[in-house]
Amino acid sequence: MSKTCRPSPSTVDAEWTVRQVVPRSDWDAAVEPCPTCGDDVDLRESHYQVELDRERTPGQEMKLTRERRLLSFCDEACATAWLDSAASP
Repeated sequence: MSKTCRPSPSTVDAEWTVRQVVPRSDWDAAVEPCPTCGDDVDLRESHYQVELDRERTPGQEMKLTRERRLLSFCDEACATAWLDSAASP
């Protein structure tokens, strides 16, 4: 199974639904910037992950009907701050 697309959407509109917010510790050696504070998030260490989901408008060649994004935050406070700002109009 391939990895989910990880690029952070700069804004989350009404199309995106938050599926889950969970503490994580992956075995992936990647480092990503926290969408809230910009600090490096080492995915091997404890961090928080927000899963976003939206329906795709399939073209004739596309079979997938859902798109998923995973955002990695350095801690729960950054995840909560990002979710609060995303929920505000």
